[in-house]
Amino acid sequence: MATNKARKRKILANIGKSMMALIASALIVWIFPSNQTFKYDFQQGSFWEYDNLISPIDIVINKSNEELKEEKSAIINNKKLYFDIVQGDSIYIPKEVEGLPLSYSIVVLKDSVPFDVRLSEITAPLKFNKEKTQEALDIKLNNISTIKESIAKGDQIIAKGEEVSQTKYEALSIYRKAYDEKYTAHRIIYKQILGQFILVAIALLSMLFFFKYIISELYEDNRKIILILTVIIMMVGITAIIVDVNLRYIYVAPLCLTPILIRTFFDSRSSLYVFLVNIIIIGFSVPNSFEFVFYQLMVGMMVIISMEHLERRSDFIKTSVFVFFTYTIVYLALTLIQDADLSKINPYRFAYFAMNAGMTLLAFPLIFIFEKLFGYVSELSLLEYSDTNNKILRELSVKAPGTFQHSVQVANLAEDLIHQIGGNALLVRVGALHHDIGKTFKPLFFIENQHTGFNPHNETSNEESAQIITSHVVDGVKLAHKYKLPEPIIDFIRTHHGSTKTKYFYNKQKLEHPELPIDENMFTYKGPKPFSRETAVVMMVDSVEAASRSLTDHSEKAISNLVDGIIDDQINNDQFSNSNITFRDLTIIKQVLKQKLQAIYHTRIQYPVLK
Repeated sequence: MATNKARKRKILANIGKSMMALIASALIVWIFPSNQTFKYDFQQGSFWEYDNLISPIDIVINKSNEELKEEKSAIINNKKLYFDIVQGDSIYIPKEVEGLPLSYSIVVLKDSVPFDVRLSEITAPLKFNKEKTQEALDIKLNNISTIKESIAKGDQIIAKGEEVSQTKYEALSIYRKAYDEKYTAHRIIYKQILGQFILVAIALLSMLFFFKYIISELYEDNRKIILILTVIIMMVGITAIIVDVNLRYIYVAPLCLTPILIRTFFDSRSSLYVFLVNIIIIGFSVPNSFEFVFYQLMVGMMVIISMEHLERRSDFIKTSVFVFFTYTIVYLALTLIQDADLSKINPYRFAYFAMNAGMTLLAFPLIFIFEKLFGYVSELSLLEYSDTNNKILRELSVKAPGTFQHSVQVANLAEDLIHQIGGNALLVRVGALHHDIGKTFKPLFFIENQHTGFNPHNETSNEESAQIITSHVVDGVKLAHKYKLPEPIIDFIRTHHGSTKTKYFYNKQKLEHPELPIDENMFTYKGPKPFSRETAVVMMVDSVEAASRSLTDHSEKAISNLVDGIIDDQINNDQFSNSNITFRDLTIIKQVLKQKLQAIYHTRIQYPVLK
């Protein structure tokens, strides 16, 4: 029965995630209906930057009135003059051609048959034939064509890298007008919209399948899926706005924000895959899709590489520089491949690349917004919180130095363990550093801060002592809220003792007052239990590290018994039932903890003393 319910919940969860992808697909198609957008931007005198363009229609370019007037004037000015041969002995040049060079050609009619004759070759008297001259002129004028050029369907309009001459510009303008009229007359083309929706849906659903089988912890969290879909939709929207202004600005669209945002909250693998899906979806909407995707993929990979070494927010400037130079190098390389003529480089492209690189700084406010909206803490924020010189940890080191050293040790051990079993190592480190900040309120009540031999617990009852000890969790949460720590860090404060007991005072109370009933709640932490492998690891390491300080025997057997006893007791008390930690993980944790503690407490040789 329970198995059937679990199967149904799993099916419903998969359906819910699929619905998210389909809703996102519909939004993307609504935001950016690419099939109804003319994909080419051109200007007379510029070079055609796109692939060879084949005309899907018959294009007819008509002559302008000025061109027709000039052509008519040229025909009149260069008309042929017709002459008849007449009887006579004298040979002379007719007055109609006086002043013209002897090489000028006229038409002589002999028995109604026309012959072209130069003035220098006249051998008989001639008479100007006005009627024939006008008749020939009229024929030419009537035969003037109003068509300057025609391009048949299937012929090439313009080749890649070719200059957009006046004629090419007119042909492209006619094609764009016909394209726009087609979609103005048929605004809702259901087949094309449906096709686009299916393509986008396939891309998003394949991304979900990738997460399900490759990055399952991401797939299981709906908030993470919604965050990723929100980033994709946001980048589609930004690109749609830029393209709507002018298609030539397509390379201003800061698509590299996608890998920056995803990498900030998740890992490089998911960042690259989400970015690839994002640029493929947008690639449907732009010309030269292959070139566009190649540009973005190269830049995106460089961004992800630079993010691997991101240690502070100022490092985003380096990422911005990477973006600009990657775009520039790819553009120069593609120009050389296409026509090997650097004179055809468009200087405006470099301005677009610079604007794109500058817009990567939008990551700052966007990361902050996403942290607040989705309750996640970015790696950038975690890096800042991991600095032991930050205000709250500095206060802990001053007021409770023993607790601070304990927290640093727990952070080092927990980080090593998470590297072994998998998880967010940086989050574990930050959580471990902050898990005991509540001890700053009453530091002397905790043994690690008692250096004078005075123990205030000697003046309180066991119940009061237990309440003071357990209150450091509540106090820590209050202090965390005061310093506005993110919820994922506060979770470590809440859960690092789970629902366990303060065993020292609990056992002491039972031994000292066996006849009295004991109030279990007085000696029990209020929880909650750890609900992730990260919080579970900190709970284990916190207990083991604290207990190891009280050992007098640091032999391998003593340390092994300590680790096994504490973790087994936590398992028996059901402290890990809400966390996704396995028996394999627990085995690894025990082994690594034993090795680390043995390394910490290894026996040192005694140095010889000079007398």
